[in-house]
Amino acid sequence: MRLKASLRNALPVITAAAAIFSTQPAPAAPPEPGVVIEDKKGALPYRQTTLENGMRIISVEDFSVPIAAVQVWYEVGSKNERTDRNGFAHMFEHMMFRGTEFTGSKDHFEYIRKVGGTNNAYTAFDNTTYIQTVPANQLEMIIWLESERLAFLKVDDEAFQTERKVVEEELRLRAEQPFGTVPEKLLAEMFEGSPYAWTPGGSISHLRQAPTSELQEFWETYYVPNNATLVVVGAVKHREVERLARKYFGWMPRYPDPPRPVIETPAQDGPRTITIKEDKAPVTVVGVGYFGVPSGHDDEMALTMLSTILGGGESSRLYRRLVNESESAVIAAAGAFSLQDSGIVGAAAVLPPIGGDKEKARTELMAEIARIKDEGVTEEELDKARNNMLRDEVAKLSTVDSKASAIGQAAVIEGDITRVNSKIDSIRAVTREDIQRVARAYMVDERRNDITIEPNIGGFLLGSLLKPKAPESEVVPVVASPEGAEYGHGKPGLERPDFYGEKPPIRRPITKADLLKARSRTLDNGLEVVVVPDNEIPFVTYTLGIKTGAYADPADRPGTASMAAGLLTRGTENYGYEELAELLDRNAISLGGSMSMDVGSVNASAVKDRAEQAMELLAEVVRRPTFPEDEFEKAVKQARTGKAISEVSPEYLADQQLRKVLYGDHPYSRTADGSMKDLDNLTATASRDWWTSNVRPDTTVLYIAGDVTRAEAYTLAERYFGDWTAEGEAPTYTMPGLPEPAPKHIYLVDTPGATQSQIRAAHLSITRESPLYFETRVINQVFGGAFGARLNETIRVQKGLTYGAFGGFQSQRFAGAFSISTFSKTTSTAEAVQVLVDEAERLLDEPITREEMELAQGYLVGSFIGGRETPQDIVTDEWTIEYNNLPRDYFRRYLRGVASTTTERLAEATRELVQPDKLAIVVVGDASKLKADLEKVAPVTVVSKDQVQTAMAD
Repeated sequence: MRLKASLRNALPVITAAAAIFSTQPAPAAPPEPGVVIEDKKGALPYRQTTLENGMRIISVEDFSVPIAAVQVWYEVGSKNERTDRNGFAHMFEHMMFRGTEFTGSKDHFEYIRKVGGTNNAYTAFDNTTYIQTVPANQLEMIIWLESERLAFLKVDDEAFQTERKVVEEELRLRAEQPFGTVPEKLLAEMFEGSPYAWTPGGSISHLRQAPTSELQEFWETYYVPNNATLVVVGAVKHREVERLARKYFGWMPRYPDPPRPVIETPAQDGPRTITIKEDKAPVTVVGVGYFGVPSGHDDEMALTMLSTILGGGESSRLYRRLVNESESAVIAAAGAFSLQDSGIVGAAAVLPPIGGDKEKARTELMAEIARIKDEGVTEEELDKARNNMLRDEVAKLSTVDSKASAIGQAAVIEGDITRVNSKIDSIRAVTREDIQRVARAYMVDERRNDITIEPNIGGFLLGSLLKPKAPESEVVPVVASPEGAEYGHGKPGLERPDFYGEKPPIRRPITKADLLKARSRTLDNGLEVVVVPDNEIPFVTYTLGIKTGAYADPADRPGTASMAAGLLTRGTENYGYEELAELLDRNAISLGGSMSMDVGSVNASAVKDRAEQAMELLAEVVRRPTFPEDEFEKAVKQARTGKAISEVSPEYLADQQLRKVLYGDHPYSRTADGSMKDLDNLTATASRDWWTSNVRPDTTVLYIAGDVTRAEAYTLAERYFGDWTAEGEAPTYTMPGLPEPAPKHIYLVDTPGATQSQIRAAHLSITRESPLYFETRVINQVFGGAFGARLNETIRVQKGLTYGAFGGFQSQRFAGAFSISTFSKTTSTAEAVQVLVDEAERLLDEPITREEMELAQGYLVGSFIGGRETPQDIVTDEWTIEYNNLPRDYFRRYLRGVASTTTERLAEATRELVQPDKLAIVVVGDASKLKADLEKVAPVTVVSKDQVQTAMAD
């Protein structure tokens, strides 16, 4: 539902910000070198072996689509850092892409992109993981690249100082969000003196005080073969994976095993109270966290199931009591999270912005925990939790990426690869007695932390009125490496093998594959039914695509369509809200509606043996919703809380001001769900009228995908939708005109005290109907659609002004735009804005080269097959064609158009479509520090946050 998305920043600060310590059972030892361990019958039939140098190799053969996921898991995270060097693990997530003697600062990305692959990485408390998905015949290229940077990474001053600035921007971005500084405050309070007392992001001041030589030492210690696990899942044979791993990694020596931190459970005599006053907390959150268990512990599944029963959905105990019955919270949830050496089980409640009672919410929350300890849980609750967890395990098998992640989690974090195929048995083995036992064992006062996060109104007002000083981290000087320090030349003493070469081996692209096929049939009532069968996993999804979107909202009631979609599961002719929520959760059926500006949808999914029931309930909420007044009032109350969080974020303010300037009176000037002030005008009646008028057999398409035959799918569709009828003609809508482009201008949204600015720039452009649309896909890749694109290369890689910058042509159904998005610290904002303008102008002054074009074409064509791995991917394509009224062979034309374009046609399209002198530029930041410098770029109009928020409702 919409509420869950809008409040996602609030609950994780308690239930998932970190883990609390517990005793960790000894992990299973990796096999001896050369020993092969196999599981040929499990859901993931893996093969594992270990090289002589200690590197572990795990593979799964999956020939459903000719792609492969390649992941390297290093057992190093924030817990491995010194207390005065927080952020080294995260820093290396960035540094590992900076290049070697033979690869430049963007080569890792570009080698992968030119064959149609994708890559990324992340840093956690326990691990840093590098992720690639490529056409399967490019496996050797990826293993060469991973071997190259493991052995020969350049950790030099220039790369470190540039990437350090990038990391600083990432950290500032997080801090500027609602609840942005809560995780680091909470961790410091709960885990003082332990390796989990800081976030994986790190500390700006610590990174500034670190010489490059220390960074090299960290890399030499933890980035060694015997601290790495290579996971490959895809259309590659086990023996080929092992052959390539031995070739490119096996020649490296074994290094000393990295040190492991000693983690002890902190002593507590009784409950501890933690209160966090947060300037950027729009609402109050109360919660409780108990010491849990680490990953792989025997009690992990029971604790997870306990938290699911307590607060894992709208039929859970906490949601029923705090949200539905007493309305003391707008959302309540619980969760159990385990890391390698720690765990937490906790619950939290988000209070409404006005009138929330902290003590009442906390009392009710604790009462439900006590009730489970005293009375246990019912068999029905156990079945419901078990079904949902089993569903989640099945869903993990949908892509090669998710399969590889599951393998890495089991092998590295849990310390036992066999667990990847035993989770389903573990889930089924949990009993009611187990759940009551773990509640009594872990949810005790000696493990309890009572947590309150509340707005620091005084601090917020002072920050707005008194122009606060820069944070201490912003004024810490950068420390240089001592003279004579040795670093920047790869692993000491390691010599490049003769066979290695200076470039990775690249194969010819895969251009053909047997992709899943869609077939359609139209029922007598006019409803088109599209089926995409695929029996790889026992899972079925339904999508009812709605061709009318929020653009059709009444002019005086923006958000009506979105509210209607959100109310579908709040009550129908045959089911009340709580009855329906219970039915969905008990059968692990996901069901809900959503609305964008262009279109809407109602989506349902379930494992195969619940597929017909999912279809029945889909038809029920689509055809017979009642939009009850009491549930409408609750939904509005929840939406207000969500808006209170989202509408204060700098990103939201920037996007909203840009929409206002760019689209004027057009519906695209607002969001699909409207604004906080729009909620005052919404009514249950208006939502009902919108739904009845716009959702009919002749304005929708039903998509059925997954483990179902075409005959079964058409039978289900006929049974539950065949007698659905509509009266009269479907409504039609006329779009208002778009504003004429104006000269370049900057709109500066004033946020006093901000340390970072959000930056947007755009002018109107084309839709998919334009004959130049395919050219714009290539231009996007060159300009701002990739890590190595011109925009990101200049502003991030070369200058270190931002964490990321993206730009290019974006097309919606009724209008398009050429847009750019980034952010930068206050002192470099004007420079960043100038770079955006300069790069747009460079598209005209320096036309796209043949090399740039071929790289873009290689990615767009090469990634096409991999982007259609699941039946749901095919549904997305089919729906795109349908609501945009495109020809049935549209994607064949797309591939042909992209592959056949020329540099001359790209130059022509650029000259016609790119207008740097017409850019509307929005900056959200501290006007007192920005205005003078921004006026050197373009004329500036200062706008208050109140003006932006008022415009949301105009």
